[in-house]
Order: sequence, then structure tokens, then C-alpha cells
Amino acid sequence: MQESLVDYLSYSSMSQLMRNPLAFKKKYVLKIYDDIMSPSSVVGQAGHKALQHYYNGAEIAEAVEKGLEYINNISDTGIDYGKTGSRENILKTYTQAINFYFEELPQYHEILGVEQEVVSEIETIDGQKLPLPAKGFMDLVTRNKLGEIEIVDHKFVRGYTDGSIDDFGKFLQGMFNYHLVKAKYGEAPKRIIFNECKVSKNKDNTPQIQPYSIEFDGIYGDFATFYKMFNDVVKVLTDPNYIFLPNPSDIFDGQNSFEIYRSGVIGVERPTAVKHKTEQKTFVEKNFVPSVPDKVGNEQLTNEEKIYWKLQEFAAPVEMQETFVGPSVTKYTLKPSKGVSMAKIAKLDKDLALALEAKSIRIEAPIRGTSLVGIEVPSAVRKKIDLAEQHLKKGTLDIPIGVDVYGKTIHKAIDDMPHLLIAGATGSGKSVMLNVLLTALTKQMSPNGLELILVDPKRVELSTFSKAPHLAMPVVYEIDEATEVIDYVVEKMEERYAKLAAAGARSLSEYKGGDIKKLVVVIDEFADLMLNGGTDKRVTKVIDGYGPRGGELSHIEEKPSIETQIVRIAQKARAVGIHLVLATQRPSADVVTGLLKANIPTKIAFMTTNAVNSKIILDVAGAEELTGKGDMLFLDPDDRELKRLQGLYA
Repeated sequence: MQESLVDYLSYSSMSQLMRNPLAFKKKYVLKIYDDIMSPSSVVGQAGHKALQHYYNGAEIAEAVEKGLEYINNISDTGIDYGKTGSRENILKTYTQAINFYFEELPQYHEILGVEQEVVSEIETIDGQKLPLPAKGFMDLVTRNKLGEIEIVDHKFVRGYTDGSIDDFGKFLQGMFNYHLVKAKYGEAPKRIIFNECKVSKNKDNTPQIQPYSIEFDGIYGDFATFYKMFNDVVKVLTDPNYIFLPNPSDIFDGQNSFEIYRSGVIGVERPTAVKHKTEQKTFVEKNFVPSVPDKVGNEQLTNEEKIYWKLQEFAAPVEMQETFVGPSVTKYTLKPSKGVSMAKIAKLDKDLALALEAKSIRIEAPIRGTSLVGIEVPSAVRKKIDLAEQHLKKGTLDIPIGVDVYGKTIHKAIDDMPHLLIAGATGSGKSVMLNVLLTALTKQMSPNGLELILVDPKRVELSTFSKAPHLAMPVVYEIDEATEVIDYVVEKMEERYAKLAAAGARSLSEYKGGDIKKLVVVIDEFADLMLNGGTDKRVTKVIDGYGPRGGELSHIEEKPSIETQIVRIAQKARAVGIHLVLATQRPSADVVTGLLKANIPTKIAFMTTNAVNSKIILDVAGAEELTGKGDMLFLDPDDRELKRLQGLYA
């Protein structure tokens, strides 16, 4: 027999061959894997990642995050969003679907294997070997209480399979899995169960997971059909005269296979996405203009030229505009040519980063108030900018946040914020930012107009200010004392409101007494507070005397949660001159809760470890692409603009 073109068969490859022979040859014979994923397939793969980690021992929250990481690691160029899809929709659909799955999580008596890949020669039920090995993936292999082996396959679907009809695709997948499980465990499985989890909520409140089962005992008569099909496919793969024709009607690979056939070339690169008829004409042009990638790879080109030619390569011509060199990033601006959408350029971030040999880039599309796109690339040399007198504004609560790419120092007054959330990984610049903030405040305002309360669980970050005359109390280092500080601030807030009400004033600006100072409360690593029961009610000591630092025990009472107290301060304290600054290097969802985010509108995100943490802080990805050492994204609630700045050094 003629040698086969492939080493083994799988459910996917056999299905592909029957659906579209030329697409099969490209993928499984020539091994060109350039397929564009649909949003549905991304959601499905992310769901499988999450369940794989869960059944391997991870907690649910960790498992869910693994699925999010999978999504965030896929470049936009690898996803065909169609006309209405977006990464945000994918994340929303995945989150909803995986939560449905975990809410109705099936229980298994014994798990034998998780996400197993098996390649093996297989035997028919009458002991004959099939002519090629088979390959398959099993999501789960389990044993039930009756001792029967069951194969479980996770499906994330928009509609359930009709259980009253035979599903040939599932039959074929079941046949491969049956024989491979039998080969691995030496025992025939009893059934395969396709647990179909619907990604949208069932309006009739029926279960979100509905199983479609195939009992192998009941289909022994169909095994012969599978064996015949397997052998017929092998005949095709060993026929030197077989012509691999395209299938233009194939909903997955029809357009691509036809373009390959028409061009007479096998193995050409698949286009980034073919969504509109106007884009189809670029297919052949893109793959048969070698000069463009050659130019991109020329080390003598400037970054402006590399950007220009890389976008030309992807049929996105632009006009390069001004370049701005900032302290830590260089911003290249460009104007898309007519017919080129900004969204198309934004999806090419990974390709542009590769062309520029940059670890990461950030694309601003559009630059606010313009028709231009900005591409921010980390500078080869970072410029250190020390906090100096020219950055200070005497007699104000203005903070020099950082310097933008245009060389302008961005200030923001704390009483305009009115509260600030700072987050970032270790070494990203969070601690330096706190030092800049406190240095500016203490140099700009006298102790007669400003009080500070500092909470420093690490005992090192804020120690420089332990002797500052502005302190309302000594620096607080202990978590237990920190919780008392929060309660104390709430009490001071209510006292101030009572004083304003007695004077007929609605806010501090209307109060003429002159005996109320501005109070800024800085809590470093407030994650320690939140993780120490921050969302739970507390039983706490009530102290008579000056705040939590003195006096005698009065009584013990139940107090609201730390989260509740901080939210109260965030909602009400601005009018009486009290402002919060919360900092953490652990911006997880159980620390930066939805309530906290909603009530602390001003945010600074330094470099985060992943896109999930960036979204927790800013509601958008991007902070994971920062370069550390003061490189930040600043969200100003007044204009909702996300600014990239380089922090100062104090």
C-alpha cells in the first residue's frame, strides 16, 4: 500500500477531509496552522482551559482566571470578530458561560483522566487493526458508581442538540474516543456524555447544562460504518492521484480554500480576516508582494518607516504624522488612509510590536479630539525626572501625577479627585508615587491647613514621613489599628458634618469657622485590610479618647465591614474636606471590589502582572503592557481620558 500522507487520523482531521479536502491538505499534510478563530471557538477553548485547571485541583476563581488569561493571550489578529463582535463581548460571554457551568457543576464518582491526548493503534470490536493510528483528546474520563467508564466532553453552545435525533458529528467523535479510551485503559467505555452549557441564560430557568449522551452498547451495529469510513479515508490518503478540491461553500474554510485553489498556490498565508467583499481583493496582493515584509525586516529603517511598511503589509495604508519622545515612551502618530478603519490598526498591535522589536506597544485609536492613531513604544533609554520646585503649587492640594509624552507635567488636585486608587505590581512605581504625593502635600501645605493619617502595614514605605508635623497621629503599622483608623475617620467625618450643619454650611467651602483642616488618609497595601475580613461585619473595641491611639476601653460593639466604612467615606467625605488615597500591589477582585471602584473614580494603574488585573483597576486592559519604574496609566474622571504618564521621583 502506498504510504499515507498523514501519520494518524483524528475526529477533526477526518471531518475536515470530508468537509473540504483542500483545507485538509493545507492543515494536516502541509501543516500550515494559520486559522482565524471565531469568537465562539475562543469562548469554548477558554472554557476548556478553566475546566482543565479545575479538575486538576485548582480553585474555581483560579480556574476562571486561567480561561481569562487564555483569551487575553490571543492577539486580535487571530480572531475574526465579524461585523459586530469584540473582545469585550468574548470576555462577557466567557464569564457568563463558565459561571453557569460552575453553578451546575456535574459530580463525578471518580476521575481517571483530565484533558488527555491519546495516540494509539486501534482495534475493531472483532479484533482487527485499523490501517492507521488514531489520535484524540478527552476532556474527562470518569468511572461512575456502577464501575462503568464514561467519557465526558465539555461543550459551550448557543443552542442545545436535539436529543431526539442522531448527531453524526458527535457519533464520529464518540467513535474515536471509544477506541482510544479502550486502548489506554484496556476497558471499553460505557458511554460518552456531551455536557452542553448554553452561553446565554435560559428564559424558562431550565438547567444551563444539558447532556447529550451516546450509549455505545446501543450502536454496535454502527461500528461497521465507522470502520468502513476510516478505511475509505485511508484509501484517499494513500492514493497518489487523488486531487484535493476546495469546497467554496464550507462555512469555515470555503473562502480561503477557494482563493488557494484559484491562485494555484498551496501554503499561502491566510488573510487576517475576510469580513467584507471590499477586502477580499487584497488576498492575492497581500501574499504575492514580498517587498513589503522585506522592507519591514530591514534594520536600517526608522521606526516610523517600519510602522508604515508593516501596516502596508496588512493592507492598512497610513500617512505618518508627528513623533513625540517622552520620558519613557515614544509616541508615533499616523492618519489612516480612506477606507482603513482605526479598529483594523488597533488589532495589529502584536504584529507592530514584532516589527519594532518591542516587548509591548500601546495603540490609542483615536487620539482623543483628533482623527489620528497613536502608537506608543517604550523608549530605549528612560529619562528620570526628579520632583523639583517647578512641579509644586504652593498653598494647594495639587499633585504632580507625572509627565506625558509631550513633556507636560500633569497635575490633579486631591480635592477634585476626590479620592485616589493606586495599584501596580512590585517594582512598578507605586511606592515612589506615594512618596511624591506626600512630599508635594507636605511642602505645599502647612500643618495649619492639612492633616495626614498614614497606614503602612509594610513599615517601610511611609516611614520617611513619620516625623512630619502634618500627622494627626503616629504612622499606623498594625492591621488591627488600621481598622480602628477607618472607624475613626468615619466618626470625624460625621463630627464635621454636625459642625457644618450647626453653622448652616453645606460644605467646607461655605464654612467660615476656620477650625477644620483638610484631612488626607493614605493607606498603603489596603489589600491587607480587605483580605482580613474587609467585606464582613466586625466586632470591635470602642475607645474613649483621641482616636485609636489613646484613651480607655469604653465598650465592644458590632461595626460595619471595612468595605462599607471606606465606601461611606468615599461617598460623603469630600464635602467636609476628607480624602482617601488607597494603594495596593494586589488588585484582585476581592480587594478592589465593585463598590470601591464605583466610589473612587480617580485611578492610577502601574504595570500589572496580567490583563485581568488591569481591567479590575481601569475596566480596560493595557496596564499589563506597561514597562514598570513609574510608567503608568492615569484615569481622570473629569474627562474620562486614559493618559499614559511617567511618574516623578522623590
